Amino acid sequence: MVASAKETKASRRAKDRLHHIHARAGIRQDGLAEALGPELRDIWGIAEGAEPGRVREIVLLRLNRVLERFADPLMPEIVWTAYNLGVDPADGASGMVGRIRAMVGRGRVAVSERTCTRRFYEFLGNVKNSLDGFQEDLTGEDFRLAARWMAGNVRPEREAPAPGPTAMRMFLDGTVWGPADEGGAPIPARLGGYGDWFCVFTDERLLAEYRAATGAGWGRVRHRTGREVVLAAARRGMSTGVLVNPSPVPGAGIQAALPLSPDSIARLTVRR
Repeated sequence: MVASAKETKASRRAKDRLHHIHARAGIRQDGLAEALGPELRDIWGIAEGAEPGRVREIVLLRLNRVLERFADPLMPEIVWTAYNLGVDPADGASGMVGRIRAMVGRGRVAVSERTCTRRFYEFLGNVKNSLDGFQEDLTGEDFRLAARWMAGNVRPEREAPAPGPTAMRMFLDGTVWGPADEGGAPIPARLGGYGDWFCVFTDERLLAEYRAATGAGWGRVRHRTGREVVLAAARRGMSTGVLVNPSPVPGAGIQAALPLSPDSIARLTVRR
């Protein structure tokens, strides 16, 4: 389904508003709800007239959902410094640039200010992409943790749940790239006796390497969330799987597919 001009404009305004969050005192700034704007508040599930503390908690949780996809241990230090969480109060009002400069100057990271800034905007690009995808409901436990992080001025701890659910969640919430038709829908690959598959890549570089190795000639590439790809496969009239980072060697990589059981499909229903 092609998004309406109104929906596209609202999404664009929401993404523009992301640049207001790391400005000034970050998530501790006065008037954070107004800085977000109505479109971004709507996407993130922030109610009209929500208490400032609750607004900060939701923003923190939404940002942390994206941050959890990064394995680089340097990224949390950069991201939360930019957003003014776990930062010396003396640096809190100095803006994102000032906070990152102080972080580097005090030796808290072993990379340059330029590298930190580049990595932060890499993170911000992922936040923008996430706005086009499914937004998980936030639970009472989520809010309890966020309130503790805000009150103690400490950064979210990285959870260590079972490997399977973590990998699945990272795929579903993360951005993937794959071939698309003229209407933007995923193009299925027909793998003989293996059936139909949507082939997607978790990194644009992997897609480029695959095309270079195989000479794949599809004309259009589109990014979307893993969840959207799985739902598109489930809605097809024929059985379709999702193949993640397929190998350019013919017949290899089938074991990387995600199963589409009826129970898992039911849990992936997108709220409209």
